[in-house]
Amino acid sequence: MRNVISRFITGVILGALFWFAFAALPPIYFSTMLLLILLQIIVFEWKRLFNIGKPLFWLLMPIYPILPFTLLIIMNQDPVYRELLFFLFILVFSFDTGSYIVGSLIGKHKIAPHISPGKSWEGFFGGYIFAIVGFKLMLWEQGIAKKLPFILWFSLTLCILSLSGDLFESWLKRRAHIKDSGNLLPGHGGFLDRFDGILFAVFFFYFWKDHLVKVFGIV
Repeated sequence: MRNVISRFITGVILGALFWFAFAALPPIYFSTMLLLILLQIIVFEWKRLFNIGKPLFWLLMPIYPILPFTLLIIMNQDPVYRELLFFLFILVFSFDTGSYIVGSLIGKHKIAPHISPGKSWEGFFGGYIFAIVGFKLMLWEQGIAKKLPFILWFSLTLCILSLSGDLFESWLKRRAHIKDSGNLLPGHGGFLDRFDGILFAVFFFYFWKDHLVKVFGIV
């Protein structure tokens, strides 16, 4: 219960700061926040996953996590593509929240018990429902009309990518014999633990950005 309370309080505070920086301040402030988070991961968390003297430490880092954070910053600095990040964050955070809540309550059937024992199919589908609801509310708030099949498959795509990112980071932690990438965020672990889903999903948004801005009527 103490972990749940710590996770909730930390999530609310971080979420409020995150959204304030994204929605209320000029883009450069949010990009700076992303850069500082990336530096935190590289300097303090990455060395917990890999021995600094091993080649994999240096070979993987440019691809993950530097490249996806770079794509986030590039999109954030573009006034057109920046709006896509709103959809990305809502969908991934809704999925993460729903997965944690439902998985904690009724999760029994494990997805990959040898990689991430806490991930269950009940949690995945619970997160999927949360993502659908969050996506639908976001479309309604933006005045964008989309049919249910589109909402279902688009949400499912982002949920699968988010889960893949989570499992990949869990695999990295498992091979390093650690539970969390860091301990800076009470109840959450490190920043990489919180951004793992986004770091996979951002590739989808970036490579389809020109199509997505048309789909959502941004241009």
